[in-house]
This record gives sequence, structure tokens and C-alpha cells, in this order.
Amino acid sequence: MSNIKLSKFNIFTILLIPFVWIYELSVVAPILGKVGEAFPTASTFELQLVVVMPFIASIPFSIISGKLARKYDKKNLIVLGLLIYGIAGVTPFFCRTLHQVLIFRLITGIGVGMVLPLPNSIIAELFTGTQRERMLGATTSVANVANVIDSIAVGFILTLGWRYPFLCFLVCILIMFVAMAGLPKCPPVVQDINASSEQFSGTGVPKIVYALLAFMAVNWMFFAFNINNTALFMTSEHIGLPWMIGIAISLPGGISIISGIVFPNFYHKTRNFLVPIAVAIFAAGYIVMFFTHNFTTQCVANCLIGFGSGLLPPYILNLTSQKVELAKRDAAYGIVTAGIHVGFLSSPFVQLLISATTGIEAFRSLYGICAIGLAICTVIAFFVVARIKKELVIETVQE
Repeated sequence: MSNIKLSKFNIFTILLIPFVWIYELSVVAPILGKVGEAFPTASTFELQLVVVMPFIASIPFSIISGKLARKYDKKNLIVLGLLIYGIAGVTPFFCRTLHQVLIFRLITGIGVGMVLPLPNSIIAELFTGTQRERMLGATTSVANVANVIDSIAVGFILTLGWRYPFLCFLVCILIMFVAMAGLPKCPPVVQDINASSEQFSGTGVPKIVYALLAFMAVNWMFFAFNINNTALFMTSEHIGLPWMIGIAISLPGGISIISGIVFPNFYHKTRNFLVPIAVAIFAAGYIVMFFTHNFTTQCVANCLIGFGSGLLPPYILNLTSQKVELAKRDAAYGIVTAGIHVGFLSSPFVQLLISATTGIEAFRSLYGICAIGLAICTVIAFFVVARIKKELVIETVQE
């Protein structure tokens, strides 16, 4: 840990910020049916924009936020981001047209993007070793706790009307006040002249950052294939009762909470093999999903998907802190964490591309394709890790 002494309240506040990572999705996704009833002339595409509009802004602003953190205090950036997030998030409650809703959903994405990378950057700066791994695992758990709570709460709030769930974004304002009181000061990292000239001699961040961005995006894209299609899949296949859909959708996020908690121990026991093991569990979930015909096996599949996918984000975030020097870490986290929203945003378009190129539209077939793709990734990851381990052994023997 750094020389800064942190209180329990400081640590609590740092871990509270990820509560709003995917808040803009979990609050709004369940209300689309009611929004469609309120605006009957709206097309399906316009309704989908209500969900994805924040991602369009959050992806570039996540990268911008990482760059701004090299010049300004991260605490101030988080407070500003939460203020924009909360005000823009609540405003659709007062909107009269769908276009007004879409405009403020886009502005909401600016706030989301500013907040997204900074908790990880603060953790990487203030913690090291196992403590860092625990904290990064906890950020994923907190984000998924929010997802589960939102999915349940919005269902009840929606009975009041489609506008009322937008009031949930007042939580962002509440968290902003907590952040003002509890976040430690995190000014830009000051480097000595020699270190600074050496570290900034390269152009931008290391290439591995873009590989980690792709890794993060693909993980969340496969995760979104499940979340986005569960309701329609269960309805079309006559699996379970309507009230069970909410339970099924919340399971992957709920189990991912456990993934984040056990990540440090799991990582220390498996090391580099964590990736092929996690992807294999992820693939197993889609295999079970492909063959499922009842609610019980549906839940088993969702649990496997949640656990496997939940192990990967903290691994990616931890690897970012290990592979990127301190001076470029803020910008790197801005890019890598943007992958979360890139994955969610790309999911429906990739699904549409699969349908257009293969003619496959059935959800069960999509799950089968996901299982095959993840199984191939498992094999590739295993051989890559085995090769790296072999090279390390050879280097050790030569020394």
C-alpha cells in the first residue's frame, strides 16, 4: 500500500463508486416495455437507443477521463462525473418526448464515462499485491450487487409508471456526497525529470492495453448475449413462469459477486491458468443453456456463466496494473474499462451480424455458437499459458 493512510470509510467510499458502473443499464433495461406503451409510434430501434445511448458517450469519455486524471485530482473528476450522471439520469422523469429522453440518456453517458475508470486507477495507485487483487475483485462484486438490487427494485417501482425508475439515479447524487467526504485526495502522479522523460518517451500507452480492451469487451459481449436474451428465450421456449424471468436475469450478476470475492485466492492457486479455467466455466454455462428445457437447468447455466465471466474483469484490471508503468496507468485504465461498455454496446450488433450472415435467429442456436466460440477460446488460452509456462521454465534452467 502507498504511504497514504486510509481509514475504513476511505476504503468503503472507493468501493462504493463501482456501484454505478452499469447502473444506467440495469435501471433502464427493464422499463422498455412500458416506454414502448408510452410512445406507441416509436420504432424498436428507438426503444433500443434508450438503453444503449449512454454507452455511445461513455466509451470516449472513459478514455478522456483517464487522460484528465494525469492533470487533475481523481477525486474531483469522480465528483464531477457523479454530478453529471445523477442530474442527467433523473431528467428523463420530466421529459415529454422520446427524443428528449434520448438526449439526456446521451448526457448520462458522459457522467458514466468519467466515473468508470477512476476507482481502478485509485486502487492501483494506493494498493499493491494481494490487497490490490482483493480490491479489484471487490469492485466487480459491488457493480454486480448494484445490478441485482436494481433488477429487483425497478420491477416494483415500474408499477408506478415508466418515469419513476429514472428517480433511482438520485443514488448517484447521494454517492457523490459520500465521495466528497470519503474519497482520499488523488492528485496526478509526480515523476522526477529522468523517470518522466523515460516513461513518456513512447507514444501513448503500451500495445497490451488495447489487447486488454479487446479482452474486456469480448467478455462483456458474451455476458450480454445471455442477459439481453434471457427474457425472450424463456418466453419463446415456455421455460418457467413470468415472475421467474427476473430471477434468471439476476443470477449471472449475483454469482459474479462471488467470483469477485474469491478471485484473489483463485488467482493465487491457478495463476496463469485462471483464464482458460474461467473461459471453460463460461463455455460450460452456454452448453447447459443450449440443452436446457426447464427453469432449474436455466439457473445452473446462468450461474456458470456468471461465475466464469465474473473471474475475468478483476484479472484484466490487475494485469493492467502489472503491465503498465505508473505514469501511463490512468490513461490505460480509461481505455481498458471502456471495454465494459464496448461489450454491452456491440452485443446486439454482433448478434444481428450473426443472424444476417448465418440465417440463425433462434436463441438456442445463438447459445450454441457462444459455447463453440468460448470452447475454442479455452483451448487457445490453455496452449498459450502452457507455452508461456514452458518458456519460463527454460529461462530458469538456463540461468
